[in-house]
Amino acid sequence: MLQRVRPGMKRRIDWLCTIVIEFIFYSFIGWTYETILTSIVWGRFAERGWLHLPLCPIYGFCGLAILLVLHKVKSVPLIFLFGTLFTTAAELAASYILEFFLDKPLWDYDSWALNFDGRIALGSSLIFGVLCVLLVKSFHTAAKYATDKMSSTAKRVTAAVMLGAIAVDVLILL
Repeated sequence: MLQRVRPGMKRRIDWLCTIVIEFIFYSFIGWTYETILTSIVWGRFAERGWLHLPLCPIYGFCGLAILLVLHKVKSVPLIFLFGTLFTTAAELAASYILEFFLDKPLWDYDSWALNFDGRIALGSSLIFGVLCVLLVKSFHTAAKYATDKMSSTAKRVTAAVMLGAIAVDVLILL
């Protein structure tokens, strides 16, 4: 026999679905940024990321983490500084973790000035700081507006389909 979902549980499920949708949105923005930047630098189309889907999950994770900490911060310099430091540390950690699991590096900053072991570079860190400001001041507002307009059912279906697609993509890669 099916039990009715309590209102508090329904709100938590909707909140979790919103988080999943925002994660996908920020991952897509990251993929778009990286694909455009790399295509310009290389002079040819250069699809980025290790998934088949147009997503760079590190941007989703970092975006959610930045918002968790900075969602009420009004100071643009503080958002930029914290965002730069946090995303640089996350990129460095991700470079080691992904290289360990995938047995190859996914990016190389050796040709960038002021880089560390080709894993992080000052230029990319500053760009990430700017992206963090855009996230807190603009991207999150757009994502929140879109998810607030969705019905509970639409959020659940969208989140489930997106998670399913990512799971299939990861399984294909393994």
